[in-house]
Amino acid sequence: MPEPPGQSRISQPGDGWAEAGSRPRGRPAHAGKPGRTLRWGRYPAWAGVLTVLVAALLGAGFTVASHRDPGRALGIWVAAGTVAAGTSVRARSAYALIPVPALAYASAAAVAGLVHDRAVDITRTALTVSATQWIASGFDAMTAATALAALLALARWLLSMRATRAAYR
Repeated sequence: MPEPPGQSRISQPGDGWAEAGSRPRGRPAHAGKPGRTLRWGRYPAWAGVLTVLVAALLGAGFTVASHRDPGRALGIWVAAGTVAAGTSVRARSAYALIPVPALAYASAAAVAGLVHDRAVDITRTALTVSATQWIASGFDAMTAATALAALLALARWLLSMRATRAAYR
């Protein structure tokens, strides 16, 4: 049977995934729709991880530029990045950010420490001891940022559950 002009079989109502509210698996809701952007609080988890890593790199750069050992400034940058990431990702994927601040701080502290202390002996033992000191100097900052990520994930999850229950009532 011929189809009406301008209408293909797949776009007819009641036929497959073309129905309202459904889409093929693996395709984001905003794909192919010009002008639609993600809103704050709806970003995927990888964007939050990237936010924390960028904040850690900025903190490492600030630490190197200020000619200091890694410590308070780097911790503040990582904590700020954690707050930004924890509030920008989806509530259901905020838990993925919990281990990221500690890992980002440890790697950024090692890099900043290596750049800052270029005069350190090149032996493996000296580098290991120095890296341990650089990372340990930010233990409080890593712990605080990790706890902050966990609290943000829990709060976002509880608020989303509350909103879901209210929507069903």
